[in-house]
Amino acid sequence: MSWLLVVQPDAVQAGMLRAALSAHVAEDVVVAESLDEALSSIDEGIPDVILLPTLTPGAVEDYLVAYVGTIPGARHVQILGLPYLEQPDDSVGRRIRSLLPWRRQTQHGAGTMGCDPGIFTQDVLTYLASVKALKEQIGLSSASAPPTSEKLERRSEPRFANFEVPWISFARLGTERAALINISSGGALLRIPTRPEHDFLRRTDATVHESPRLTLEMGSDRAVHVVGRVIRCVPSRTNPPTQYEIAFCFDDSLALYLPAADALSSSRAHKDH
Repeated sequence: MSWLLVVQPDAVQAGMLRAALSAHVAEDVVVAESLDEALSSIDEGIPDVILLPTLTPGAVEDYLVAYVGTIPGARHVQILGLPYLEQPDDSVGRRIRSLLPWRRQTQHGAGTMGCDPGIFTQDVLTYLASVKALKEQIGLSSASAPPTSEKLERRSEPRFANFEVPWISFARLGTERAALINISSGGALLRIPTRPEHDFLRRTDATVHESPRLTLEMGSDRAVHVVGRVIRCVPSRTNPPTQYEIAFCFDDSLALYLPAADALSSSRAHKDH
């Protein structure tokens, strides 16, 4: 389903945008009052376009961009600025804007002018058309194109389920306890009850004092700390509350004993026999 997500805490602005878009945009328009509400909508399905107010804090915008980047099938999503829309009765603003058209789109603040809703609606139609073309291009090239970065980041090493590494008592992502689904020398597949924090979605930064890490509890007060980041996040909505299945990529190969693939295969064959 094709739809448009708008993050707009201002009820008046949200109403104006709905009214402006309803007459020209065939796609569904979902308005979220907060980032958390917007993320919940994204967990339900991937929008084509996300509009954020121009005064959205940088940290909020960065997290949204990083989070969407970890969701499979979201390569086409466009995240764009949402200007302050001009009030219908702002006749003075319209006269000034007609004289200074280059000031049509400005940030919301005292003494500033807004953007004409009709003009912005045309911009939105352009955004949606470009997304449609991008989706078609992705669909046509997916079979013949070289491996994408997402495919290249998938682990090629043997993976072992949690019951195959019983010496790992449990895993912890930051302060959040995680269910270990499987592990290899290159990464781990985990399930957590909350969305991963911003730090876990970014590549390791040398300027950051402490890098994001996965902690593997080994029992007897021993633990292994592995630095890396989340490269894929798949919300699971089969049963409430929402769970998040995430792929955590290690920055370096894990110096941890893992069973040999051939030995494990022989063990499985012996059990089956």
